[in-house]
Amino acid sequence: MERLNKYTNSKRTQEREFSLYWLTAFGIQSVVDLKPSEVLLPLVEQHVRGEKSLDKIKQELYDYYHELHIKHNSHHIHRDEEADKVSIRILDYFLNGHFDLTIEAFCDAHYHLFHGIYHNSGNLRSNPASKKEWVLGNTTVLYPKPESIKPRLDYVLALERSIDYSKMSSAHKLRHLSHFISDMFMVYAFPFANSRAVFVYTLKYLFTMGYHLQNDTFAKEAWYFRNAILRASYANMHQGIFPTTQYMVMFLGNLLLNEENELRNHRMVTRGE
Repeated sequence: MERLNKYTNSKRTQEREFSLYWLTAFGIQSVVDLKPSEVLLPLVEQHVRGEKSLDKIKQELYDYYHELHIKHNSHHIHRDEEADKVSIRILDYFLNGHFDLTIEAFCDAHYHLFHGIYHNSGNLRSNPASKKEWVLGNTTVLYPKPESIKPRLDYVLALERSIDYSKMSSAHKLRHLSHFISDMFMVYAFPFANSRAVFVYTLKYLFTMGYHLQNDTFAKEAWYFRNAILRASYANMHQGIFPTTQYMVMFLGNLLLNEENELRNHRMVTRGE
């Protein structure tokens, strides 16, 4: 996103912060190969420069797609429309509203991002889930059965609410946060868009804790982060492979603390036997 990169080192705090939020949103969307359209990008620049509010560019974008649907007499959601609308909703979620570590808040986040785009947005899945993962040698991790989703989420969120970070070192905080994010991801709570929902929800949590985006790591390495989450939960005793948060910690260190860890996907790949 070259047209946004020029703002990431701006002397104006708003331009710097907003550009990193947008680049992060686009990185989150990239895990499902969605890219912002040429319609959205000029509006984004206007928002970054403070020329238009987020509500204003959201209305302009929604009007554009409404007219497009009328013109083509179709209500089918094109990938450009999903890319643009969800990106704006990610920004809105990051910049506005309350945050809670509750199942209701997590489901509300999913609904906020995907309503009108996917059916049953905000509802927990009711079917078994599996997904072959490249980083795991085309095997799948074991996701909980539908009836176990709510109890598992209850446990993960309740545990996080009980954590006292005040006596932890920076490194310990990142290790613990990596476990929390991985645990949220591995519940596989929704029938679709789990990666994006977890990324957005947990990043918002980090922001409420005082963390700030330091760079465009997410825009460049979103797939690395997803793979790192999988490696934080995958075990194969036959291969001598055990869960490790080291890759997640490296990513979060770069994103939030401006570290310069070398992020390489191939280092995480397992044979999947």
